[in-house]
Parts: sequence; structure tokens; C-alpha cells
Amino acid sequence: MTATDPVPTADPVTTRTCGDPAPTVTGAEPVPIVAAGEPVRSERPGATPVDWLLVVLITLLAAFIAVIGLAFLPLYAGSVPLPISASLGVGAMILGPRACYRLTGSLAAAVAPVLAWFAVSVWVVLKHNSVMPMVPLTVVSGQWRVMLLLGLGSLAAAATIGLIWADRVRARLATALGPVLDASTPGSASPN
Repeated sequence: MTATDPVPTADPVTTRTCGDPAPTVTGAEPVPIVAAGEPVRSERPGATPVDWLLVVLITLLAAFIAVIGLAFLPLYAGSVPLPISASLGVGAMILGPRACYRLTGSLAAAVAPVLAWFAVSVWVVLKHNSVMPMVPLTVVSGQWRVMLLLGLGSLAAAATIGLIWADRVRARLATALGPVLDASTPGSASPN
């Protein structure tokens, strides 16, 4: 080993160039192949109680953002409806699940803010006003704004959870196929 050779590390480093058909794991010790159905360890060894407390706070914040988004939904700029509060739901559904997943490494924790936001949004939309019993609590006329809020928020949530799930699958495949990919790279010594 010379001074210019890289020092191998214990954690796998995934490298990929434009011409590579699949990512390869370099500088890693062999990782045992995980059988189907076995849980794969996340990058973090375990979530602390503080992490789970932050997940609860992020989930409550997502529910509060749903209420605020619906409260400011009937906003007008002159005579033009301006449902800018729909962007609050989109932002919460992009940032909330990612933050929860990074804190815990759990997909269930990432889904918690989505469920809270969607449940509160739908509950407030379906709730009737107690002062005027037959009038909805939110937007009376122009229900397209409610559909915009729910649609954009749900679309952002589905995309975010799908990307988180894809990252988990990619990590699971890299862990399971790491030794196979490392042995099949050009320039590596063959076992025979």
C-alpha cells in the first residue's frame, strides 16, 4: 500500500459515474446478504427518545399547518381568489416526512405527519359550523380551493413518501448486493 492509495473504511461508500449501469460499493468489508423479509438496519443505530419527541412535535406542527392552511384559504387579492395557503400544506408534506425519517430512520415516523395533516384537513373540511348549522366551517363557495389544498398536499405527500421508500429500497439493495456488485466491477480480482 502506497501513500497515494485510499485507506479502506468500514462503511460502504457508494460511487456512480454516468456510464455505470448500477452503483458499486467500494472500500467496504463484505456485507452478508439479507434474506427477504428480514429487517435491514438503517444508517443510524437507533432513534433516541428525543428523536421520537421531535417526531411528535413535527406531527403536531403538520396538524396545526392544516388548520392554518384552511383558515387562510378564502384569501382574496382584490376580487381574485388567492389560495396561497395551499402552499403551506405542500411545504409541510415535503419537509415534515423527510425530517421525521432523518431523525428516526423509520418509514412509519415519516408517514405520521402526512396522516396528521390529511386527517385534520379532511375533518375541518367536513365539519359544520356550530353557529350556523347548515354552513360548512371552511370555504362556503368556491370549493375548488379546498380541492387544490387537498390535492396539492396529497400529491406532495405521496411523492415524498415514495422517494423515502425508494431510498430505503436502494439502501437495502446496496446492502444485499454489495459484495456481488463489488466482485463484478472491472479491475477487481476474480475469486478463481
